[in-house]
Order: sequence, then structure tokens, then C-alpha cells
Amino acid sequence: MRRARNLIRRQYEVGAIAVETAIVLPILLLFLALPSIVLAFYYRQYTAAQKAVHDAAIYLSTAPRLDFATLGPDTYSAAITVANKIVKNELAGIVPAGTDTELTITCYYLVSGKQKANGCKPAVFNLDNPLVGFDVAINLPFINPLTGTEIPSAYMSVIPSVPYMGN
Repeated sequence: MRRARNLIRRQYEVGAIAVETAIVLPILLLFLALPSIVLAFYYRQYTAAQKAVHDAAIYLSTAPRLDFATLGPDTYSAAITVANKIVKNELAGIVPAGTDTELTITCYYLVSGKQKANGCKPAVFNLDNPLVGFDVAINLPFINPLTGTEIPSAYMSVIPSVPYMGN
């Protein structure tokens, strides 16, 4: 008799695990998948910014020295104008429109045997001292593509240093 009662009880419990899984699985996926998606977008934007700044730094390291002393259309030197255009073109579509993608560039000169930092604007650029290298930096806020809001704790800073190889 007892055996028959246990069989009847088990028949009612056959789909219990499927129901529990159907209730719990979406909640677990929400807590695991959503942060992973946001993190993937962050790394995608960071990698794109890193590649763009790297390409701009490579261009600056091989640009003719006269391009640094020549004034471009935006009051920067012609080489820095081209480097800013490289970054803007590579970040188009990845970083939201309206985000400031201006580069901060520091030139290093060899002055009496010591390396000194100076600006790279044409008015400051010094053709007398040899140009040694650059620090090319960009600071971008991470804007969550799911919500469209800026996340202040997720700021992207990329600063490659490159030697000057041009003439």
C-alpha cells in the first residue's frame, strides 16, 4: 500500500525540476550575461581607442619634422592635425558621436644632452634641438551602448610613447 502511495506522489513531482529551472534560469542569465555584455562593449571601445592612438603615434614617429613646424588648418601643426584625423576616422562608429577624441601630444627634445618635454604646437616647436620622441594620449569616457549614459568609473586612458624616427 505504501508503495502505491509513493508512486502516485512521484507522478505529481515529475515536472518540478523543469518548472524550477524555468523560473531560476532567466534570473541567473540576467545577472551573468548583462554585465558580460557591458564588459565586452567596454573592451571593444578600449581596444579600438588603443589601436587608433597607436596608429596616430606611428604616423607621428615617421612624419617629416617640417610638418611639425607648419601650421595646419586648426591652429595645430600639420602632423598633429593628420594624427587627430586618423583617430577620428578609426573611432567613428565605435565611440558615440560628440565624444571628444582630441589627442594630447607631448614632444621630447634633446637639449644639452638631457631629454626635455615641450609642447608640439608650431609656436613652441623647436627645430634647433633634435626631436627624440612623443607621448600620445587620449582620454575617453565609456558610454554604455545599452543605456546611452556615461559610466564615470570606466574612463579609458591610452598613452603610448614612441621614439621619433623621421627626418
